[in-house]
Amino acid sequence: MKPLDSEQQKAVLDGAMKLFELHALQDITLDRLSKISGVPSFNIVRHYHSSDNILQAVLERELELMAGAGQPPDFRMPGETLEDELRVLAGVIVDQYRKRIPFLRKLMAEALRDEKAGALYYRTFIMQGRLLFTEFLQVRRERGELREEIDVEAASATFLSSLIGILMTHELFGGRTVEALDDERMLSQTCRTFLRGVAKP
Repeated sequence: MKPLDSEQQKAVLDGAMKLFELHALQDITLDRLSKISGVPSFNIVRHYHSSDNILQAVLERELELMAGAGQPPDFRMPGETLEDELRVLAGVIVDQYRKRIPFLRKLMAEALRDEKAGALYYRTFIMQGRLLFTEFLQVRRERGELREEIDVEAASATFLSSLIGILMTHELFGGRTVEALDDERMLSQTCRTFLRGVAKP
């Protein structure tokens, strides 16, 4: 029996994402995943071995898609400032998270119920996402645009926590029913405040 090819893997992960949006994680059965993906149950088990591995594969793929939506860390348009560049990247991050709100809502509920799911989400989505942004900051420090003494890992964690925290609080905890989120204002202010602490004067 051959391992799943790339099309079958895509079908399984696409199917898992659809099921995550419709059901609690504990209610997603192998039978449901097989039906929605068109891949036999035995082949899914043989390839992924466990539901945790399927969830991890989904998280890793979503993170790759989000990273692919941004520009390379060493690319800048002519005439663009560091603040312009950071503002564009921050907008992409917010947009990519917002597109995944139904999935993230279910995942957060599951993380509160099951610490193992929370740790898996943190290791994959949070830590790996932070590494990508750390690379972005590292390139800018090498160019001499950030202060030498800046800890880019800590700065990355601070910026992403602030940015995503605002969005998640608004989207997942009822903020939308209370007030509209002014993305432009929020992104501009978050980027400006962040750069005030890390950029060379």
